[in-house]
Amino acid sequence: MKRIRTMPARSLRFGLSFVLASALVSAFGVVACNEGDDTQPRALRAGADHDDGDGDLDPSQPAPNDDPSLGGDTVDTQEPTTPEQDDEEEPAVDAGSDASIDAGTPPTPVRVKSPVPGKVVTYPYGVKNSSYAAGYHTGEDYATPTGSMAVAVRSGTIRWSNDNGGAYGKWMGLDADNGRTYVYCHLSSRLFKAGDKVVAGQQIAKTGATGNVTGPHLHFEDHPLGPFKYGQVRKPQW
Repeated sequence: MKRIRTMPARSLRFGLSFVLASALVSAFGVVACNEGDDTQPRALRAGADHDDGDGDLDPSQPAPNDDPSLGGDTVDTQEPTTPEQDDEEEPAVDAGSDASIDAGTPPTPVRVKSPVPGKVVTYPYGVKNSSYAAGYHTGEDYATPTGSMAVAVRSGTIRWSNDNGGAYGKWMGLDADNGRTYVYCHLSSRLFKAGDKVVAGQQIAKTGATGNVTGPHLHFEDHPLGPFKYGQVRKPQW
C-alpha cells in the first residue's frame, strides 16, 4: 500500500479559512436581502446601477401622470414664446388699400370730416327762406376766408368743373365712390377738370365769394349720382 502524503499544516489552515469565509458571506448575504431591504434607497432596491446626483427620476419607476383626463398635472402644450413673438403685431393692411405702399405712408381715408378742413357748418341745410328758388336752403354753408382749402369728402371722379354756375358762381361736381354727387359752390379757383380722379382729403379747389353771396364761404350740396338738377338734394352726408 502506498503511503498517503500529508498536506502541510499551513496549506490546510488556508483552505479551511477560505471555505469558512465563503460560507459566511453567502449566509449573511441572504440575511441582508431578507431582513434589511427596507434600509436601502428605493432606487437601489429596484436595481438601479448608478446615482449621478442630478435628481433624475428612477428610470425603473413609472413616469408621473401628465394626462389631465386622469387627474394629473395639466401639461402646457403651447410652444415657448420667443422675444420675437412678444413684439406687437404690425397693423393689418386695409382690404381696400395697396399693400405695396410704403409702410410709412398713411392709408387714404375713406372720407373726411369736413369739405373745408377744420371748419364746421355755419348755416345749416333746410332753413326755410323765400329768397331761395326751392323755398329752403339746399345745402350747408362753411364760412371761411377766400382762398381756403376745399377737399374731396370721398374719393371719386370730377363730373364738372367750370365758371358757369350762375348763382353758384365757380363750381365743381364730384361723383364719389358711395354713389352720390357732391357740389362745391362759390369757389375762387378750381384745381381739377372734368374726368380727373381724386382721393378723399385731396384739395380740389379754393373757397371764394363768386355768384350770389353775402360773404366768402363754401356752399356744399349732396345730390343723387348724375347730372345736376336743382332741388334734388338731401342733407349732406358722406
